[in-house]
Amino acid sequence: MTVESFQVFVDEFASFVGEQTAVRLITDGAAAHRSTRLKVREELLIEHLPAYSPELNPVERLFKELRKELKNRVFESLEAIEEAVIKAIEPFLKDGSRVKKLTFYGWLDTTPT
Repeated sequence: MTVESFQVFVDEFASFVGEQTAVRLITDGAAAHRSTRLKVREELLIEHLPAYSPELNPVERLFKELRKELKNRVFESLEAIEEAVIKAIEPFLKDGSRVKKLTFYGWLDTTPT
């Protein structure tokens, strides 16, 4: 990811949330997320997750599983990549409990007791 591509995302995100006050965007430690070249509206607060805190970004565990299926492969086209990604995520789409097992931490449970 480049600063420029993240800037496009930040701009789109800001236009999506509109003029709400103090909207927070939580990011990881990617260099593009921390760049001083990034221009962010005042009411959009970017907060960074602490280093080495995968429990605060549970989707990383799902990404790890997907990387197992996609690593060390050369793709001939964008369509071939898309096909491989779809094939890799199909088991998770068919069985949501697999995603929950990977990404759910007890402290995430917001079910009223």
